[in-house]
Amino acid sequence: MSSPTIARTDWAELQVEDLLSVPLVSEFVFRSPKYNDPDEKEVIDHLIVHRQQSIIVSQKAQDDPEKRSVSRNELWVLKNIQNALKPIRGVIRSPTDRPKWCEHPRRGRVEFDPLPPIIHGIALAETRHTVDLQPAAAELPLEYLGVPITYLSLNDFLNLVVQLRTIPELLEYLNVRRTLPVAALHTIGDEKPLFELYLMNGGNLDGCTGHADARRAVETHADLVGEALARNAEYRYYSGLMEYVADCLATRDPDYAQGLSDDARALFDPDGQRKNYIMLQEILTDLRLRERAELGRALHTVSDRVSGQPQGIAFQAAHFDGRDWVFLFVASKKCDKSTLFRIVQGLTGGALAHYQKSNCLVIVDRDGEHYDLALSRPDYQPTAEDAAIGEKYFGQLRMSTADISRL
Repeated sequence: MSSPTIARTDWAELQVEDLLSVPLVSEFVFRSPKYNDPDEKEVIDHLIVHRQQSIIVSQKAQDDPEKRSVSRNELWVLKNIQNALKPIRGVIRSPTDRPKWCEHPRRGRVEFDPLPPIIHGIALAETRHTVDLQPAAAELPLEYLGVPITYLSLNDFLNLVVQLRTIPELLEYLNVRRTLPVAALHTIGDEKPLFELYLMNGGNLDGCTGHADARRAVETHADLVGEALARNAEYRYYSGLMEYVADCLATRDPDYAQGLSDDARALFDPDGQRKNYIMLQEILTDLRLRERAELGRALHTVSDRVSGQPQGIAFQAAHFDGRDWVFLFVASKKCDKSTLFRIVQGLTGGALAHYQKSNCLVIVDRDGEHYDLALSRPDYQPTAEDAAIGEKYFGQLRMSTADISRL
């Protein structure tokens, strides 16, 4: 990584924004939202929006993390973790105070008046050593006005995002983590054993008494930890395919309308007024890691079926218990757009009828070069023709099930 040409603390904020924007999807990650009073003032370092709610993140990075001794680093962390908490408390205390806005790299100016309801605050301090926050515990509440507060090292937080990939999974981990003794919640810079135990247990920390206890458990069961990490790596890989699709949605193919009928073109947002793509992204960001991974696996499967063929179409459907959605994946090779559109339209109605779902998200891999995504109309009622198509194309497909209740 190249050396920063700006103040390292500012550089660190940019790096965190870039990293969060990949798995959590850029459109829902906001760096440095502001308000005017009368000059521009920063509200918080990072705002992550999910389901019209928000996670607020305040970070403190060191100008030179190598210059301090272990003892001086501890003093710096004790002071700056409290400084990181201050804006979190301020935003929680006065979420509707003054209109707020943010200049987003892809969405432009986004207004928050007020901020979405805050469901979690995360205070971060950079440290390369474990630091016990107990000397400042009285000033570091674990909850403020009903909002849970988590204290982590900057590096540990980023590692959690990289490993867990999704906002629901990150929130689940933070909430499970709160079952630990208070002393563990006031220790930062030693998250690895807790996270490995969490993975090994399939998503819980039941009975764990702290970092030392977690370390003993993962050392004792190193083989199980290795298996859990390998599974997690596989899930991250397939989840990454869906993250790529979500990212591609932000940029429209300049030739998207070529070959489409007038009726098909009318389904797209007008040029220069794109906003519905964010609705599609929201569906993908609402999924847990295993859900996103299984969808990525399905997309990979249908794409692989046609990749070696000179021409053809493959499709596959997936759905999850408890969600009123069916996901339809289509891969095509050298199929003109108008024909492909008619095929996808028929398969969508058939999938809704066959799987008895109210919503369908369609992802089309076109020639291995473009992704087309579509949503069924929320008020669409499948017809008898849809039911016949569903029975013909989905009724005879081989079915498989997977337990995705555990990491």
